[in-house]
Amino acid sequence: MSKTIYFLGAGASYGKRDVNGNIQEGLPVVSEIPSEIDAFRSFIDDAVIPTGRIPFHGIYQSFSKDIENEKISMLSDIDDMIQGIKDHATIDTYARKLYLTRNLRDFRKLKNVLSAFFVWEQLEHKPDNRYDTFLANVLEIPNLNLPKDISIISWNYDSQIETAYQAYRKNLTLPFFEKNLQGEWPTIPNDGRIIKINGSATFFDMSAVSFIQEEPDVPVNVQLIQCYNNVKADTSSMGFQFQNHLSFAWEQSQNSDNMRNVIADTVKDTEQVVVIGYSFPFFNRETDRQFFSGMYNLNKVYVQDINAEAVIQSLNAVLPMDRKIDVLPIKNCDQFYLPTEL
Repeated sequence: MSKTIYFLGAGASYGKRDVNGNIQEGLPVVSEIPSEIDAFRSFIDDAVIPTGRIPFHGIYQSFSKDIENEKISMLSDIDDMIQGIKDHATIDTYARKLYLTRNLRDFRKLKNVLSAFFVWEQLEHKPDNRYDTFLANVLEIPNLNLPKDISIISWNYDSQIETAYQAYRKNLTLPFFEKNLQGEWPTIPNDGRIIKINGSATFFDMSAVSFIQEEPDVPVNVQLIQCYNNVKADTSSMGFQFQNHLSFAWEQSQNSDNMRNVIADTVKDTEQVVVIGYSFPFFNRETDRQFFSGMYNLNKVYVQDINAEAVIQSLNAVLPMDRKIDVLPIKNCDQFYLPTEL
């Protein structure tokens, strides 16, 4: 299907920092998350709950006393995640440990806090501007879709590319595939598509960032508290069930087989891969090997990273050994790399 595949990791959403290291656009990387989590906790703690009935997007109404109790519960869960981060090298390590030890209660709680945190980050900061430039270069008229020869495999659960695309087609989205879609599994399009391996930091089949922005009369932190509580409750009476769409690559879901089929169809004709901000961690090695083993025509990989040589060492562990594949470092990270083959 796609001649060129973009592999996106956390570095693809890094954005910009000011001289003091404060985020101007984009999202935090692993080393920045502990301090950002503390700021997120303060944001929730500072929520001033309106009195009386509080609307929720025309779906239902809550009472202020209920939201006060939900706020206390959410702060307790955030505190648990802060402690987990302190006790482990990374959030991914903590999540993997909870999953392996079958501590599913704390595992689900971690994912819920993490989703709410990344929604907040994207409401607080502008998206990484490189997504906008990339879309301006590759979208095709008249429908403003990705070309059929370009697809994206993203390890990120942020909504950076969705947010950037809103400037081109306000109420429409590019074709997305992720394991926790609740509605009917979409038909594979002839255009390029986006595969989100770790799902999305949202609580329903749309971007939670856009959803919250559509309700300007209720404070953002109050809406986040409502969303966070709803994902833990039975909300089927609203017409849909809130569900966390963040799903690590090593988790299974009802759509796991559908995802494998989409991935196989997407990568089978791939000739070149552009890796941006992804380090090929050991946790993901089995999945990455499956990707590359299905790229029967792959002949070139571009690695765009300021530490490209270190990434290439990890990349070599997942590339097929039965054919020659050129690996080229790209150290200029000002914009997403557009290979000459496009």
